[in-house]
Amino acid sequence: MVFNFRGFLRFLYLWLSGSGWTPRRIAILVAFFLFFPLLEIFVWVGLLFDNIRYPNYRREVARSPVFIIGNPRSGTTFLHRLLSRDIGRFSTMQMWEILIAPSITQRKVIEGLAAAFQRFGDWISAKLTRIEKGWHAKNVMHAVSLREPEEDDYLLLHIWSALTIGLSAGILQEARPYTYFDLKLPERQRERIMAFYRRCVQRHLHADRVCRSRTARQYLAKNPALSPKVDTVIKYFPDVKFVVLVRNPLEVIPSYVSMMMFSWRILGIPVNDHRLRDYITDMAYHWYRYPLERLEKAPAESTIIIRYDEMICDPGRTVEKIYAQFGFEMSPEFAAVLSAETTRSRRYKSRHRYALHELGLSREMILSKFQSIFDRFGFDQTVGKDRNNSSSLFSAMS
Repeated sequence: MVFNFRGFLRFLYLWLSGSGWTPRRIAILVAFFLFFPLLEIFVWVGLLFDNIRYPNYRREVARSPVFIIGNPRSGTTFLHRLLSRDIGRFSTMQMWEILIAPSITQRKVIEGLAAAFQRFGDWISAKLTRIEKGWHAKNVMHAVSLREPEEDDYLLLHIWSALTIGLSAGILQEARPYTYFDLKLPERQRERIMAFYRRCVQRHLHADRVCRSRTARQYLAKNPALSPKVDTVIKYFPDVKFVVLVRNPLEVIPSYVSMMMFSWRILGIPVNDHRLRDYITDMAYHWYRYPLERLEKAPAESTIIIRYDEMICDPGRTVEKIYAQFGFEMSPEFAAVLSAETTRSRRYKSRHRYALHELGLSREMILSKFQSIFDRFGFDQTVGKDRNNSSSLFSAMS
């Protein structure tokens, strides 16, 4: 069975038997039981009809897909959305396709309805834009939009096998096996998950090439959760290209802890202990070391390591290095996009602020645990430190 029913039932038991119930948590639970089953019925009916209406999607081959990996808060979203603007080369999934319509059938239905009700399109688009702007005003850490490219690990929500399920719900024991995917999950589970993921990529490419009459393009994904899956990914996508983003741990750890604290508060989960801090610190340590160690054994031309600070300073030069490494040609149109983005990024100022002591973190702990990462990349060990306060404010760009 593709859907992880055992994990789903275990999650519900742990969630319902947990303490700290608030009106917010009760409302979220009611909404979950109302909407998640309806969504999944819609999704799985669509996946079933794909096998009947579009069986040739199974023949699609994701040739030299490009996967952007690394720790969360390392600039993966920024690079993903930048590369996705090379529409002549890359095909990537938008949030609505990942969460609502992973099947070809669903996309045809939704696009058909959109065309049929085109006269309402401007009103719907304006309404959606207002909702997203309201969310962005509250969440300054990560801009989310149904119409933007997004992390395709969320596809695994449809088989209840995504790391974000346990992590976002505060049930960390459910997230832990996915955090150490290649090392902790049984082979049968790894194959179940990655086979589903590959089918979703094949469906996307088939819809892109056949149903939308576009030329064959390379699949592009931003997926930090692939960092602990490197060996399994190579098994299912043998000619994969990895872009590994690395950022100073003094910025990554507090930024991610801060973001997840915000998510827990939204869901009404208590954040008054060190579980989250300790979990994220251990996870980040593994996600730094594991992909770097495993990819040292891969062909040199299949991987490039990019430093966050260099990318933000000069995105155009960073993308040129990536294209040169993988032997990609750059179109004049995309070169112009890069030039404009380089100018814009130099004016960017993050609104995300956090202090180490408020997150239960200390500079000394991060420096000690991640000393090998600081040594390897020469990261600045004084980032965020001022003369009077070693727990001063940090800022971040996702």
